[in-house]
Amino acid sequence: MKANLLARLGLREFLCRPAHASDLDAALRAAARACLHSPGAQQAWTSLRASEVRVPDSVSSVEDLPYGFEVPVELAGRVCGTVGFAAAEPVNGDSQSLASLVSGVLSTWEARRRLAEASPSYTIVGCSAEIRGTEALAHRFAALDEPVLIMGETGVGKELVARTIHCLSPRQDEVLWAFNCAAVPEDLLVSELFGHRRGAFTGAIRDQRGRVEMANGAILFLDEVGDMGPKMQAALLRVIETGEIQQLGDEGQGRHVNVRIIAATNRDLETEVAEGRFRSDLYYRLSPLNIRVPALRERLVDIAVLARHFVRVLEKDWHRPLELTDSAIQQLVAYPFPGNARELRNLILRAAATCVDGRVDDLLLPGSNRRPASAALPWPRAGGAARTAASGDDRAHEDPRQAFRGRGHPSVGSNLARASSAKGSFPRAEGRVSSTRRHSSGRADGRSTDLSLSLEAVTADHLRKVLAMAEGNISEAARLLEIPRTTLQSKLERYGLL
Repeated sequence: MKANLLARLGLREFLCRPAHASDLDAALRAAARACLHSPGAQQAWTSLRASEVRVPDSVSSVEDLPYGFEVPVELAGRVCGTVGFAAAEPVNGDSQSLASLVSGVLSTWEARRRLAEASPSYTIVGCSAEIRGTEALAHRFAALDEPVLIMGETGVGKELVARTIHCLSPRQDEVLWAFNCAAVPEDLLVSELFGHRRGAFTGAIRDQRGRVEMANGAILFLDEVGDMGPKMQAALLRVIETGEIQQLGDEGQGRHVNVRIIAATNRDLETEVAEGRFRSDLYYRLSPLNIRVPALRERLVDIAVLARHFVRVLEKDWHRPLELTDSAIQQLVAYPFPGNARELRNLILRAAATCVDGRVDDLLLPGSNRRPASAALPWPRAGGAARTAASGDDRAHEDPRQAFRGRGHPSVGSNLARASSAKGSFPRAEGRVSSTRRHSSGRADGRSTDLSLSLEAVTADHLRKVLAMAEGNISEAARLLEIPRTTLQSKLERYGLL
């Protein structure tokens, strides 16, 4: 219901794309229009100016209005603006509820805008209640200085949540230090995190600070903390409880550090604790402030939003137009996404890289029985008949350049002569369809029973012939077709001709 209300008020769109500073005025205008939907509302205003609360210049104070109120927009425990309106009648509960909803959307949007400014390559996109609830927790925890545990499956965006906490925290001006605990062998992990003294082990030719000491005064993000061994878990617990670290090979007094720990894991730590693989005292020290990032299949409304976002990113990076079809969106929504948002991005990237004319349609989802369009195209056989690759004919996988040699097809020379006389043009598609019909078998209407007459099939047939005329030379074939070589190569890949 809230999502539909946001959509009607024109606010939801601001959660369906990356937040940019250039959109600030538009977002504030949308919030003002939303407040005008309240019963009896006369004038609406919004303000998002760092820790500043103000109303329009025409109104000196809220007390000057006959009826009116302001709802603060809070971010990480601080007021960064307001939402309010003046009404012709006393404000009721519905108006208050609407203003609070608008305030929440603005705080989410503002947090994303700050994250985009701090880390341009990291962006949270999504309008579902589930992801907004996750972000709301991140906003609240950002103002504190306690450890945070972020849980969720692989690829859900745990690091994005960690970066959100960082960019809203009092330590936002410091670097966010990130470290993957699963990427370093257990025997090297102590040295990597806490450092070592010269001579502590073979190869230690100089003193080396660890990641924890480097992050002094800042935030240390420990990814895959559930992969730590018992020794490292004990050392991490000591850092959290006392703020002290002991370098490897240092027999003196430990060093004091001021580090906030944000940990993330894709493991079920309660199960790990019950089975003795994770220290219970460390788990309880981390878990009071915990955030669970929902899986993509739990927030279906975000699948289409994220997919379109990834397409827009590729358009910008590749400098080419792309279109995500409705059919592709339906396939994505029906897919369970064990790899979550990361898997969605990879699927979109692969489909966009292999699509023709910018239409992202054939997604080839794992476990699907669907074949790409090129896999269903017929390969020519002797006598002009054709079968699909799925028909079991071994010759379906032949080199297409060999398919037109010695099988009753016109010679390359005669075809080139015909092409020259036609000033580079080739026979129209209708001619090829007629030829196909002459070789059809058993249909009363004269249509072929084993060859698709779709535009894709005709196009693929034409490309095969031109490729054969050019003796497999793609550059020569592109010249005959009067198209760029890259365009032809994309089409050949699309139809499985390479």
